[in-house]
Amino acid sequence: EEEQSIDSLISVDITAPELCPRYCASLVTGITISSSPVWLQQRLKSYGMRPINNVVDITNYVMLEHGQPLHAFDYHKLKGHKIIVRRAEKGEVMTTLDDAERTLNEDVLVIADEEKPVAIAGIMGGLESEVTDETTAILLESANFDRATIRRGARHFQLPSEASLRFEKGLSRELPLVALKRATRLFHELAHGKVAKGVVDVYPGKVK
Repeated sequence: EEEQSIDSLISVDITAPELCPRYCASLVTGITISSSPVWLQQRLKSYGMRPINNVVDITNYVMLEHGQPLHAFDYHKLKGHKIIVRRAEKGEVMTTLDDAERTLNEDVLVIADEEKPVAIAGIMGGLESEVTDETTAILLESANFDRATIRRGARHFQLPSEASLRFEKGLSRELPLVALKRATRLFHELAHGKVAKGVVDVYPGKVK
């Protein structure tokens, strides 16, 4: 970890805790987007996944390894360097990673920045916050979402994904932090990233 704390670089607010009982995040700067090592590519191929780049491959690999879906945002594309987990507003529109414009409603949970949604939670990321070859800093998300909300959203948008299929089955609330730390370490090792000190762990759904 570097000296600068993640708390001074990003803030997370959950306004729909009944739909997102836990949201963890780490921040990795100075990364280099490149091809993954051969061993990582081979392991993904053995699962039937196509290697893309080291960032996407690491998130997919840790998802397969731990069962916890992850998502990487381009940190510099997040307005206000803020994450808000909230219900979508009726008629709100966003473009997902498959380049399709989608109209949202209040039943959909979104990850938003200060201005707009940047992902449909647990289903698919947004095009505007996508990690590209020019990306130098990523905010890594590892969260727990309400299984029924994810299932309805995936059916509504006809967007079954590797992530949504896992969230639909129901995941342990203890998994996000474990997977986050594992993936963050791989970003440090395989993408030459510098890790901000600490992690964000907003956990309104914690029980004794």
